[in-house]
Amino acid sequence: MSNKKDDYLAHSRYQGHDKSSDHDDFSIFEHEGEHYFAMLDKDGKVAMRSEGYSSDKSRDNGIQSVIKNRDNNDRWSVLEKMGKWFLSLKAGNHQEIALSGAFAAESEAKAYQAYLMGQAGSISAGSASAASAIAGTAVIGKVTKQSWEEALKASGVVEGRIISESRNVVNTMRNVLSETRNQIGETRNLIGENRRQIGKTRNQIGENRRVTKYAAIAAASMGAMKFADIEHVKSGGPAAIKEVAAAKVGGWWPILFLLLPFLLFFLFPIVPAALPAAIAWKSVPVVAPAPVVVKTCDCDALTHPIFKIPNEEPPKTTTVLGRAPEYGDSHALSPAQFYNKIKAKYEESAMERRFLDGIFKQMGYENGFKDATADLFSNEVIPRGINANLGGTVSHKTYYRKMMTNEKDRQAFRIKAANYCDMFFMKTCGNHMYYNHNCADQEAE
Repeated sequence: MSNKKDDYLAHSRYQGHDKSSDHDDFSIFEHEGEHYFAMLDKDGKVAMRSEGYSSDKSRDNGIQSVIKNRDNNDRWSVLEKMGKWFLSLKAGNHQEIALSGAFAAESEAKAYQAYLMGQAGSISAGSASAASAIAGTAVIGKVTKQSWEEALKASGVVEGRIISESRNVVNTMRNVLSETRNQIGETRNLIGENRRQIGKTRNQIGENRRVTKYAAIAAASMGAMKFADIEHVKSGGPAAIKEVAAAKVGGWWPILFLLLPFLLFFLFPIVPAALPAAIAWKSVPVVAPAPVVVKTCDCDALTHPIFKIPNEEPPKTTTVLGRAPEYGDSHALSPAQFYNKIKAKYEESAMERRFLDGIFKQMGYENGFKDATADLFSNEVIPRGINANLGGTVSHKTYYRKMMTNEKDRQAFRIKAANYCDMFFMKTCGNHMYYNHNCADQEAE
């Protein structure tokens, strides 16, 4: 059996499989490289489930252990978790070998145990329904494959349906909120574009005013322009012309205007040499506007289980890595070499393509891992004591853990996301890891 706990699948995964050729009250199947069995009750429904085994031989040994211990009342126990009750069957070495589903009360769990052991003629319809419908959710550590609410919904418990419905509403609201944020962003872009256009228009108006002013001066100097006394109107509407008068400029002014530079040259011969220093422009430093910092990510809206960090504290603490590796020890590899390592896995395995495409699409890459390049990978040392989703085994399971490892085990490869929801692969074991780090603040260009 796998050396990790809590390796149970969802109840739906145990249903509808072929029965064991050696034991007709057991069904067997394989899922993602691991072997499972289910003990069936008298109605042929799933009563007890196994964790994953590394081989079919180990699984068959597990079936034999269940058969050997299920008639011994001392091997059974009732567990309470999150307000629900579960049957647990253990071997002589006190290791759990099978687990039931959830019951609403301890009495129902004990009644179903008696039913399985043949010590009671019948049990209530509600208990039997709950037992056969809810078996499938791990109860120790982080819940995997199926949420508690889904298990309650399958058993017909009203509270479960309410919780599940509420979560659907929350997810819908998150999608609406995300869409609203996108619309707000587009509106801000339009406002910014309009402001830039207004600024260009104002500059053009100012330029036109300067040209008009200089043209008027030139025309006036030539005696060819009349000035109108116009009443100032703040509203921007047409102004009333009070009086029109010819420019009072004599006909000899143009000649004087043309001769003025020559007169100045002859009267003040030193002026040209001193002129540049006298009229030199004063250098005024240009101060760039302060950058506008905007948030560019919304990681809470992601739906992949790897990116869903629970609000409560983790049920367990991880102090050592390397016991359940995904891509193996990678301390000797550079970021580019690790990228090539998982790229080779991607090309040779359909399971790896599903896994890597799934997480890279969540990180904002439209074509999944196909859009990944070596320059997205970099070295990182994660903080100690964070709450994180940590991967395990070659089948890429995810567990919620508090990371209390040493510095070597906290060395990782950071993968830059297009939506700034970066994730990591730990160097010691090659396992995926994600935690709620701060989104990157981007400066508007």
